Amino acid sequence: MTKSSLLLVVVLFAAQLIFAQNVPWQDPQVNQINRLPMHSSYFAFESEEMAKQGCKEESSNFMSLNGTWNFNWVENAWQRPTNYFEVDYNDKDWSKMPVPGMWELNGFGDPLYVNMGYPWLNQYKHNPPIVPEENNHVGTYRKEIEIPADWSGKKIFVHFGSVTSNISLYVNGKFVGYSEGSKLEAEFDLTKFVKPGKNLIAFQVFRWCDGTYLEDQDFWRFSGVGRDCYLYSRNKVYIKDIKVKPDLTDNYTNGVLDVALTL
Repeated sequence: MTKSSLLLVVVLFAAQLIFAQNVPWQDPQVNQINRLPMHSSYFAFESEEMAKQGCKEESSNFMSLNGTWNFNWVENAWQRPTNYFEVDYNDKDWSKMPVPGMWELNGFGDPLYVNMGYPWLNQYKHNPPIVPEENNHVGTYRKEIEIPADWSGKKIFVHFGSVTSNISLYVNGKFVGYSEGSKLEAEFDLTKFVKPGKNLIAFQVFRWCDGTYLEDQDFWRFSGVGRDCYLYSRNKVYIKDIKVKPDLTDNYTNGVLDVALTL
């Protein structure tokens, strides 16, 4: 290899690395931005009576985001809208998509089953962390919601149960956060982004991101929102996490219950 050829390879590699570092879905050092830490599974009800019923959907602290969203789908990543999060963006000609809902089961793209190898095996040479833009479908969602009046002064969070392969979230035109890990929940603090009355939630999802290199398993490949999404409110002072550990003592004759709270 000549010196000029070697220099060209180095320059191209550096350019690729810089590009990846500026694009979260191509950067292995970024799998979340502003995502809240994972915590135990529980819901904070407004009263002891509601807690005993155990139905969060009936709680005044809960607001479902499930339902029909305005939806745009493109076949190749470079075709995606880039200003979709702007409040005055015109989405009247967009399609509709149920949430939860997988694109391939709602008329957008085809289901893909892969036993061995990455889903782009027949079109793209592996080059981690970069994934192809060709056939990398992108779905964009927009929905206007109204925050309950009695949530004024409270902390407000959003919960996405599962989004494949990633999610870039905006509220009222402002960037909230980013998350990969498609089978994990993603929660964000929306308190400083929402306002009384109507609010616009917009997010974008890629079929593949750098995290897809870590999700090569024997299963059907679907894209979109796979589990429930909702908002929930908490008092300004609240339990952030709870860990309950039961154990046996005294030669298994007695028990002890340790409860650790994070406020």
